Amino acid sequence: MNRFLQTFILSFICISAVAQVPTATIVSPSATLCSGTSLTFTTQTSNAPTDFSWSISPSRSVTVFPDLSSPSITFVFTAGGSYVISLVVSNATGTSVATTTVIVTKSANAAFNASLTGVGFPNQLILTNYSTNSISNQWLFNDDPSVNTTSLNAVKDYTVSGSYSVTLIAFGNLGCNDTSGYSLRIGDSSGVTLPTVFSPNGDDINEIFKPIAKGISSMNVWIYNRYGTIIIKWDRLNGSWDGHTTSGETCEAGVYFVIVEASGFDGKSYKLKNSLTLVR
Repeated sequence: MNRFLQTFILSFICISAVAQVPTATIVSPSATLCSGTSLTFTTQTSNAPTDFSWSISPSRSVTVFPDLSSPSITFVFTAGGSYVISLVVSNATGTSVATTTVIVTKSANAAFNASLTGVGFPNQLILTNYSTNSISNQWLFNDDPSVNTTSLNAVKDYTVSGSYSVTLIAFGNLGCNDTSGYSLRIGDSSGVTLPTVFSPNGDDINEIFKPIAKGISSMNVWIYNRYGTIIIKWDRLNGSWDGHTTSGETCEAGVYFVIVEASGFDGKSYKLKNSLTLVR
């Protein structure tokens, strides 16, 4: 074989090896695909594709980025179900199509409402669960893991001041879980404030007299009329006066006098005296 023919044959073989139709295989990011998460699909290719074109069906409820012409692509599915993903790859020689069907599991959605029953400490946190598509849940408390619970709703008592947090895990099918968190601050000092006016007249506005307390461990309250006669007294934190005597008689409008003795969880003591106007 002469040198010219040999060179020609080798060149033909090289050109034939390069000039082939590209192929691609779509690679799923995980065996379990969950809605609401970023799922990046990559490719394994051969024969150097130069152009990529992705498509998905159905396309509703699907967010795509960066774009449909990238070598890899990220989908965010907002709904569960079956989807067909297709990828067209091409170069100067030709075009081929890769297709895969994926099943997306709808994730749980963790959601809850948190509300404190008072100001300062002691205090109570009421947690109401509004999660959806979950099969179970768990409450996690950063200050005391021993009270973590799997109950639907939860109540947590706080007896000291500080910064706290709570996390709700909503467990979904096939591990498609979700979490939601809440941070709170319990005041670091005790205090007692005495309202000066109340109006127990049946309009459901300012109907009772009650000391405004935070961080209080004990309290005693005495209320006197202007003649120095005691009208009512109590020795509990949640006591109040509705404008009646202990025997149920309606008290007249006018000025009364309040004495409060209280102790705080922080060691502070209180002895307060103030006038109180009852308006009818």
